[in-house]
Amino acid sequence: MLITGAAGSIGRALAAGLSSDFQCQALILFDHHDHGLLEIAEACAASAPDTQIVEALGDIRDQSRLMRIMDRERPDIVIHAAALKHVHMGERHPGECVRTNLIGVRNVVAAAEQAEVQSFTLVSSDKAAEPVCVMGACKRLAELYLGGRSIAGARMRMRSVRFGNVLGSSGSVLPRFEAQIAAGGPVEITHPDMERFFMSHDEAVDLVLAASALDSDCLSRGGAYYVDMGPARSIVELAQELIRRSGRDIEIRYTGARAGEKMSERLFDDHESVSPTPIEGLFYASPRVESACLSDAELDEIERVTRHLDDAALAHHLFALLDRKLERSARLAG
Repeated sequence: MLITGAAGSIGRALAAGLSSDFQCQALILFDHHDHGLLEIAEACAASAPDTQIVEALGDIRDQSRLMRIMDRERPDIVIHAAALKHVHMGERHPGECVRTNLIGVRNVVAAAEQAEVQSFTLVSSDKAAEPVCVMGACKRLAELYLGGRSIAGARMRMRSVRFGNVLGSSGSVLPRFEAQIAAGGPVEITHPDMERFFMSHDEAVDLVLAASALDSDCLSRGGAYYVDMGPARSIVELAQELIRRSGRDIEIRYTGARAGEKMSERLFDDHESVSPTPIEGLFYASPRVESACLSDAELDEIERVTRHLDDAALAHHLFALLDRKLERSARLAG
């Protein structure tokens, strides 16, 4: 099994859970962050001495490096967790977001197909549903690209899973609020009406494993699995709860919503059909028609645009393409 983004918060949780509980024969940990990769490789080796742990230093933007590693290691399963995940950074640097979160997905898929990987799982985001930010648009198009590859006849079984905000992950609100409270405040929130879906690291790992275990026609339709996380939670209420637990008098300060942020996220949108799965609480959201999926030729055009247009023009192209595909999906679905 190979995990990309293994040094990130989600990759670490997956690597730790899979090495200790899944008892896979070999676990290949791929990341470009050398110190983080060394840490998680050593932790997995200590917790799972019977599992062969392979550290693979590299960048998902480097397709030739990916292909060499996969050809050498021949994993049967790939979990693709590497990504740029901060919405506001994606808005400020859309080209970088596209190169990692969309072109990078194609690189990993191509390397996995060449190495005859049997199963590929993309870690996506609830921001892919009704996307308004570049990061969300990239994630949605990446989901649709997996569908396009399946339609084109790929033998590898491919699926996507949509995460909510993973509590305690790097850059998430929980550790940031805790640090602000420890410093005496203020706790900074962009908008009083902001709310998000939350899940634990264990729930994130369980979602990947549950979706990966399913064998259904859903895999070829370019959609994504998601788990019922209950109602979205108020960010203000979360901050207030943490402040109460601290026993301190901490100010909450509103800084204003940032570019690309929505007040509330969704797990699926109006361009998708939702189906239950045999696993309780697990659902599949899929495009209403096959033509919504993204072809290799369309991704080639996105890559060309990324090289030649400025950031504003690139973002416009990205959303225009996505709008055309989803609107066509809605029209054909009738």
